[in-house]
Amino acid sequence: MTRLESECSIAVVVTAHEHPPTDSGSWQAWWAAIIPVAGLLELGAHCVQTCSVTPESDWKAARDYVAAQATSDDLIAFAPRWADPLGREYFGSDLATIEREARADESRFPRAFEVSIRGAHLGALADWTRDAQRRFGAVLVTTWRNPAPARVLDDFVAMVNPERLQVSIVQGNRETDCAFVGAAPVLSGGLGAGQAVPARRFTCPGGGLVATSIVADADYYPHRCIYAPPAGGASLVRLRFLGVAMGHALRGHQGQYIETDTSPQGPLVTITFRVDESIVGQAVHRAADGWKPFEFDTTRLAGRRADIVVEVGVSKGERYPYCFEANTR
Repeated sequence: MTRLESECSIAVVVTAHEHPPTDSGSWQAWWAAIIPVAGLLELGAHCVQTCSVTPESDWKAARDYVAAQATSDDLIAFAPRWADPLGREYFGSDLATIEREARADESRFPRAFEVSIRGAHLGALADWTRDAQRRFGAVLVTTWRNPAPARVLDDFVAMVNPERLQVSIVQGNRETDCAFVGAAPVLSGGLGAGQAVPARRFTCPGGGLVATSIVADADYYPHRCIYAPPAGGASLVRLRFLGVAMGHALRGHQGQYIETDTSPQGPLVTITFRVDESIVGQAVHRAADGWKPFEFDTTRLAGRRADIVVEVGVSKGERYPYCFEANTR
C-alpha cells in the first residue's frame, strides 16, 4: 500500500468513528464539528478517485499491443462504456475509427479486441469465444472470436455517393431529383440542433437532404447511418441504390435523433425496400423505439445484382430526423 493510499484509509477510518454527542446542550459544538468531518470525507473520496486513475503508460502499452495485432476487419472496443472517451484519446482515430466506434452492431466483425479497466466487459461479446488475454497494468486486453461472423456483401452506408445512389422526393405522381453536392457547408448538429451532416450530401427541393451521419440511441451509443428525414404528409424520400450484391438477407437498423426519440405517441416512420417493383420488406419505427433492427429474407434474389429502391415516409408532422443503415449478406 502506498503512502497516499494509507492516508486515504486513515482519513476514512477516522471519519467513520465520529459519533454525534448525546448531550442536547452540545448540539452547537456538534454542528461545528460537521464541517471538518465533511472535509475529511471529501478528502477521502478525492484520494480514492486519484488513487484509482489508470496510468497513461498502461493505456499506451495496451494501444501498442492492439496496434500490432489488429487488422482492419477487427473490432476495437472499450469497457466500461464510460471509458470510451479515454480509449479514443489514447488509441487515436486510426484505431478508434468511426466504423468501429459508431458500428451498427458487432455481427460483422470476426474478432474483437476488448480494452477494459476495472474488470468490466461488454455484454455484446458475451457469446463470443475468448482467445487470449494480456494485462498492461490496470488495462486488460481480451481477444474475442466471433463464432458466426456475418459476411456483408454490400453496405448501404458506404454507397452514399453519386456513383451508387440516386435520391429524389416523391409527392403524388411527381418525382423531383435531389442533386449531389460535394462541398456544402457542414451542419455541425449538437444538443437541440439535430444530427451533424457532412459537406458531401444530396440536397433536395424544400430544404431536404440525404447524407451519412451518426445517430445516438437511447443509451447514447453512436451508430453510423444514412440520414434521410421524410418531409411528412404524402411526401416520400426515395433512394435508389444501384447494382447491389444480393444475398440471402437484407438486414439493418433504424433510429432517429435522440431528443425526438422520446414519446410513444410520436409519428410513425415507414421504410420500404423494393426490387423490380416488388416489396422485399417494410419496417416501421415509432418514437421511443431506439436503435431498432429489421431483417428481410432475400433468398430468391441471392447471387444477382439489383437496384434496390428505398422509400421513407412519416405519418404526420414536418421533416422528421430519421436515420437508417442496411446491408446485404
